[in-house]
Amino acid sequence: MIARDPTPSRRYSLVAIAFHWLIALLILFNLYLGWSMDHWATGMSKFSIFQLHKSIGITVLALSVLRLLWRLTHKAPPFPATMQAWERTAASVTHWTFYALMIVLPFTGWIVVSASPLNIPTLLFKTVPLPHLGFVHDQPIGTRTAIDHGIGTTHLVLAYIFGALILIHIAAALKHQFIQRDGVLRRMLP
Repeated sequence: MIARDPTPSRRYSLVAIAFHWLIALLILFNLYLGWSMDHWATGMSKFSIFQLHKSIGITVLALSVLRLLWRLTHKAPPFPATMQAWERTAASVTHWTFYALMIVLPFTGWIVVSASPLNIPTLLFKTVPLPHLGFVHDQPIGTRTAIDHGIGTTHLVLAYIFGALILIHIAAALKHQFIQRDGVLRRMLP
């Protein structure tokens, strides 16, 4: 009979680590695309960049739902005993805020696309058609225009909040790695 180690794992599972880094790279690239596409693209190249932005956003949405399901069914490793209560609370709030943003931000983008009076179709990675959200797209054009403007602003504000939260998250990880040296960053490294 194989003896089990009674101490909980100090690292995330390989699945959780893969989700983390894949989604993180997609989000960083998509934030870059979203914030810069108006500055360096016109015509069909801008159209292609918007399509790529939407494709990555929907991919992040799908992967984030899977990641959230994984997280709800697999316990995270414990925090180091050296972490203070406020740090544990801040880390937990940050992580759950990330989950919310990883789902809400792409969903607001999908609402904007569905509300747009231009009726531009979305082809995920130039292949798979993504339908408009019927509860938005079926509204009268005046309502859709209002939704497009309001949710478009929300989408942009959430993107800036997400970017700021990512910077705080990176700064905290580096603080734990190089100042506190408590192994927090190693829990998520491949």
